[in-house]
Amino acid sequence: MIENTVMLLIIVPILFSLLFVALPKSLYKYLAWAFFIIGVALSVNLVLDGTGVVQIGEPNFAMFENIVLILEVLVILFILAVSAKYKNWPTLGLGIVSAALFAYTFTNVPGAEGASFNIDQFSQIMILIVNIVGTAIILFATGYMDEYEEHRHLHRQKIFYFTMSFFLGAMNGLVMTDTLGWLFLFWELTTLCSFVLISYNMDEEGINNGFRALALNLVGGIALSIGIILLATKYEISTLSGIGTYAGTDAAAMAAVALPVALLCIGGFAKSAQMPFQSWLLGAMVAPTPVSALLHSSTMVNAGVFLVVKLVPAFAGSSLGTAIAVYGSFTFVMCSALALSQRNAKRVLAYSTIANLGLIIASAGIGTPLAVAAAIMLILFHAISKALLFLCTGEIEHTIGSRDIEDMSGLINKAPLLTTLAALGMVSMLLPPFGVLLTKWVSMEAASSNPVVIVFLVLGSALTTVYYAKWLGTILSSSMDKNAVPHKKPETYFPLSFLGLAIVVTSIFVFSIYNYFIKPQVEILLKAAPVISGQAGQFTSEIGAFAYAAIFVVLALAVLIYLATKNMFTPRTASYYMCGENNLEKDRLMFRNGLCGYEKSSVSNIYLQNTFGESKLTILGYAISIILIVIALAGGVGL
Repeated sequence: MIENTVMLLIIVPILFSLLFVALPKSLYKYLAWAFFIIGVALSVNLVLDGTGVVQIGEPNFAMFENIVLILEVLVILFILAVSAKYKNWPTLGLGIVSAALFAYTFTNVPGAEGASFNIDQFSQIMILIVNIVGTAIILFATGYMDEYEEHRHLHRQKIFYFTMSFFLGAMNGLVMTDTLGWLFLFWELTTLCSFVLISYNMDEEGINNGFRALALNLVGGIALSIGIILLATKYEISTLSGIGTYAGTDAAAMAAVALPVALLCIGGFAKSAQMPFQSWLLGAMVAPTPVSALLHSSTMVNAGVFLVVKLVPAFAGSSLGTAIAVYGSFTFVMCSALALSQRNAKRVLAYSTIANLGLIIASAGIGTPLAVAAAIMLILFHAISKALLFLCTGEIEHTIGSRDIEDMSGLINKAPLLTTLAALGMVSMLLPPFGVLLTKWVSMEAASSNPVVIVFLVLGSALTTVYYAKWLGTILSSSMDKNAVPHKKPETYFPLSFLGLAIVVTSIFVFSIYNYFIKPQVEILLKAAPVISGQAGQFTSEIGAFAYAAIFVVLALAVLIYLATKNMFTPRTASYYMCGENNLEKDRLMFRNGLCGYEKSSVSNIYLQNTFGESKLTILGYAISIILIVIALAGGVGL
């Protein structure tokens, strides 16, 4: 029964979070394996149960409503208490504003008579991501956290696993609930979990970045709260699906709800770390790698784009939608440019995440069936690829002791399996026949009618190719100065291999995924299906066809040819030529320069700091993104 599965998806992660607290650390690996297996089973079972609406009425509703009320009070009290403890006055001020809005809602907004969970195809996709990718990340953590804590002299794994598991339960609730009041609770719970995880190290850097994440997401939460209050008091709308239903009545109704919808979208922008809110996600890189992977792939940032896509019926074809499309595409190109200047692998991935979320928001803003289909598909493919890349980066750091891309030179010789999986993750983000490139292609087709958006998407895609190709070339190169110590633990390499396999399988069956999940969901949102046809192995849209099966065959042949011939030839090595007099007796990397002094040669990628550095682009990005948000709000109030 779908009702039982919905409840279990919220209760089971909370149960596991309590088990991680109650049981000794020696059992964590077994708990993580059990959580992974049960998470996969429950999420698949929800898909098999089909779609439907689960109503919560009396007498159970009163009990659940009281639980929601208590939890909302506890969240506010926690924010106020922790802000006062660390004397973080801006966050305390935002917490007071949130408390005031909660008090206003409690006293002035009419109480609901029931609540509901709306299980549609989009919710099913999100549940699959959260409970398969999310639990795989927790499984990876059991092979990662011991060494991480040993280096930092920490003993906080109970808090870590409790929060990670609770996070998944909150996300499950967020993507299934249709009642706006309950959605807001789950929204704030994810904010709270991210604060605890980002500040996990409990040092000054971690706490400061945790508060930055808390403050910026409180700004988004305040916008979300005001939007919900306006919808409830002015239009008697209390459900997420009700917003689209009301706006779809006629053009006047869409214009009427434009302001609260814009406010809800701003909440989504903050949650998805879009400019100018991106600094909280960059600061989250101080947390352990499993936290980064969870935030970037299966939980926090996906909540924002999930909400924006769900709101598509309320702004599709309007000036608000156009503003959202330009805003998202601007974030895409700006953060792609910023990623180009980074040599810290986690920061590259962070900017890549923000950029791709911008692409999803841009596709939602375009609002056509083809664009919305691309947005939902990109959420799925990006989540799997980004989880794999973050986890590989964490394992690379444990292998060579660095996350600097330049220190990864020649990694293929020292950790071939790890390098292969990391390379697969990078290739899946920028080359055919993998799903991310396919969805970018569809997004650009959908944006072809908007010159500004299409230019931003083309430039952002080109920059994405450059920074991933640069990193890919480094790990596949043949030389490496650092020693490597691979740790081939099953709980580490199973999640990595599983995610790598998931990339290949979802890309092979992309049309089946589209047909089963995406097409029906777009028809629900926009009452029209994308003009896409095809069969297994081929994807055909209005402009052309993408024969991805043929490319998979070519790739498979290339791998087979390599494996068959790799031992047939003896590689020829050549001496270094370093534009000077080589001193091979002293050191093969030493040469005498034009001033007769000895120098050691070094090879490095070009990062174009003077052109694309953070100091050059961040302020510009802040200014333009704020202007675009103001334009969106202005459209909402009819200016």
